[in-house]
Amino acid sequence: MGKQRLGFLSDFVEAITRRKRGGEAETLKALARPASERARVACAVLMGRIGDAARVAVAEQALSAYAELDAEERLAFFRSLRDDHGVDAEAIRTAYAAWDAQPDAAGVAHLFEVVEPARQTLLRRLNMAPGATLRLVRMRQDLLAAMRVDPDLAPIDQDFAHLFASWFNRGFLTMRRIDWNAPAAILEKLMEYESVHQMQGWPDLKRRLADNDRRLYAFFHPATGDEPLIFVEVALTQGMPDAIGPILTAPDAREPAAADTAVFYSINNSLPGLKGVSFGNFLIKQVVAQLSADLPELRCYVTLSPVPGFAAWLATQDDAAGLRGALAGGWDDDAVDALRPQVLAWGARYIAQAKARGGLPADPVARFHLGNGACAHRLNWPADLAPSALKSAHGLMINYLYELDRIEDRHEAFVRDGETAEVMQGKTLFERPGQPDISFARMRGMVEALAGALTAAGVAPGDRVAVQVEKSPEAIALYLATLQVGGIFLPLNTAYTGAEIDYFIGDAAPRLFVCDPAQLASHAHRAGDTLTVLTLGADGQGTLAERAAAATPREDAHPCGPDDRAAILYTSGTTGRSKGAVLTHGNLASNTEALLEHWRFDANDRLIHALPIFHTHGLFVAANMALVAGATMIFLTRFDAEQAIDLMDRATVLMGVPTFYTRLLKSPRLDRETTANMRLFVSGSAPLLAEDHRAFTERTGHRILERYGMTETCMITSNPYDGDRIAGAVGMALPGITVRITDRETGAPVAPGEIGLIEVKGPNVFEGYWNMPEKTAAEFRPDGFFITGDLGTIQEDGYLRIVGRDKDLVISGGYNVYPKEVEEAIDALPGVLESAVIGLPHPDLGEAVTAIVVPKSGTLDADEIRAALSDLARFKQPRQVIVVDALPRNVMGKVQKAELRKAHAGLYSQAMA
Repeated sequence: MGKQRLGFLSDFVEAITRRKRGGEAETLKALARPASERARVACAVLMGRIGDAARVAVAEQALSAYAELDAEERLAFFRSLRDDHGVDAEAIRTAYAAWDAQPDAAGVAHLFEVVEPARQTLLRRLNMAPGATLRLVRMRQDLLAAMRVDPDLAPIDQDFAHLFASWFNRGFLTMRRIDWNAPAAILEKLMEYESVHQMQGWPDLKRRLADNDRRLYAFFHPATGDEPLIFVEVALTQGMPDAIGPILTAPDAREPAAADTAVFYSINNSLPGLKGVSFGNFLIKQVVAQLSADLPELRCYVTLSPVPGFAAWLATQDDAAGLRGALAGGWDDDAVDALRPQVLAWGARYIAQAKARGGLPADPVARFHLGNGACAHRLNWPADLAPSALKSAHGLMINYLYELDRIEDRHEAFVRDGETAEVMQGKTLFERPGQPDISFARMRGMVEALAGALTAAGVAPGDRVAVQVEKSPEAIALYLATLQVGGIFLPLNTAYTGAEIDYFIGDAAPRLFVCDPAQLASHAHRAGDTLTVLTLGADGQGTLAERAAAATPREDAHPCGPDDRAAILYTSGTTGRSKGAVLTHGNLASNTEALLEHWRFDANDRLIHALPIFHTHGLFVAANMALVAGATMIFLTRFDAEQAIDLMDRATVLMGVPTFYTRLLKSPRLDRETTANMRLFVSGSAPLLAEDHRAFTERTGHRILERYGMTETCMITSNPYDGDRIAGAVGMALPGITVRITDRETGAPVAPGEIGLIEVKGPNVFEGYWNMPEKTAAEFRPDGFFITGDLGTIQEDGYLRIVGRDKDLVISGGYNVYPKEVEEAIDALPGVLESAVIGLPHPDLGEAVTAIVVPKSGTLDADEIRAALSDLARFKQPRQVIVVDALPRNVMGKVQKAELRKAHAGLYSQAMA
């Protein structure tokens, strides 16, 4: 072997000196040269024409010589790698010219070959030496230090990182659980490499390996032997921790912990030379899967991670100067309570919005966990009071949540779209002009406090909680708290009278009734053995708020399945007594998920919320979407067109009713510039005037998206996010929902384009009417389709168009007249703002077609309107045209035709008298 090795070295010397074989003295002379020269020359030889056997020996000589270099010599060596082993610009030009002349596969292959720096070939050949991989990792460690002196060495680091990413691919890694019986050499390395929460000697290590409530997993690579590349320390706890101190200082328990949560509290890359090198994704998934198999009682897998770049980033934010000053001083309990919302809000902004090159999160720990398929779940402050943590993150820590069934989808979304899965507790949930913002963290506290108060008030799963209060964040919190304790939420219109409230309470039999403090005198008499009456004001005050402040917060949620009841919403009751539509958790969840996807609504959206929250649109569509997506709501108590325009420069979505858009169009400020930041305008709850749809598009460049839904079904159809949004049409069925049109008399499906009853089936359709089994049965077909009571048509393009309510159909002289058709003809006439067509009792015809018309300005001539409708069939033409200043509407902007029929009921009997 000695002679063979000497022969290789002779080849080495021959390549250096261009001498012939056999000069052993010359070989020894060459080996006696300075290490810096030997290292550089060996690298040059490696790039020459020698065989693989010789390359092994030369690579060994190169690495051995490098190991003898001091810091200054290493810097010179790296500069030679940069300058002598880069790319050949002339070779690239020649190869490109050849490919351009003949763009075949061989030309492409050659082009790829010449654009790769020669250093990458050199590093691959150095890796042929025995044990070279670990030595090259340490060489990169030296390089990272040298780059602080000479940043222009960065191209060499890019070559190292490129090669290491393939050499240390996850497929080559093996995971082992490390316990106290592991080889001492490995245990010593764990103590040496722990950098997140340094170990205080052997007793501390032994505690972190305790079998009862700790686990430690390490990943190894064949080329590095027993050198752990990355290791994960796990604590088994009850519940999700919000501070690191209790984990690090917990005494060694004698009995196994009754744990339900695995906490990854320290994750370390062991070798500095592998800094920033990805070992592939799903490393933590492998740990989660192992823990899940070994400890099936675990229900939650989270980290308790540092936020190492937060303090440096916060120092660059001009509007955070006040917070930085407050954080620089000491904190007592009162200061912590006052500062926490601000710290969490800024922390959320840092995790979600601060970006590094390539659009990835600036925080390295965030990049690791989000790339591994976690979501940013909860920020905690103050969570780590160690001096290093205070300096780097002001004591802020974060829980990243790993859910086995969502890891891969979240990873794909992060890699493909840069999407940060987040449920950020510090992020602003409610932005209220002129009032303090409310974060997700504060909202969570409000919900838990109210849930504690509801439990103390005797609200049990299945009990109804009736609520007639003004719009406020606390009212939303009450909705969520009701669901958290398993109750059924019953929102009531604030305009309902005492007699109407009597009916709802009598029918639903709630356990709790919550009203505005100003209305307590009107409702106090309702309290009794089975009903408690409490108050909640728009300012968040009231007897319920007082009880919430005194109660023990309830953090756990009553387990609810998709078929469990979540809410009861009473219909308007214009054709009889109001019906309580029972919506399940599955109804609300499926509809929210469909809309989030269809409208591309996510955590980056900022919703102008000016709708009432006792209605499907404002609560179960707008609020639910923002809550689930982690978006911000700009929360307004009422809609004001000028205020909405002012807010559009920092909002992205407006969900409204047609009245909103009519009022916006009256403002001369509404244009493309004021709506430039907006991405989506949604209209529903009532038909949008075609003229408003057209005018809005012309002035803003945005096409309003109309959708269709009802109390019993939430949303059914929507115009597309991409594609045609057609005025007068409400789009196509949302995913998972089936819509059909049937004959009013027979129930049989009608041909495309024909008018009939709209029927719907899907996970969005309600359970039934509260305490009305016969009515429920009458409204469903035997095959499960719900009869909406609306009339419509589906044209060849697949879009649904609403013609009107079945109850609004006018039957005149035996002919069916669809009001929508006549209204569209009237609305198209000059000078007409809008119209409503109704049927009124007629002694000869049964019902007479009657038009109620609102002029744009001034007056209209009724006879001229009738004459202008001569293109309609005679039985469709209005017998009378009544000009009025405005049409009666409910709070959602829907025209109240029942009021019009009542107001003009005697019109034809008087005329015939």
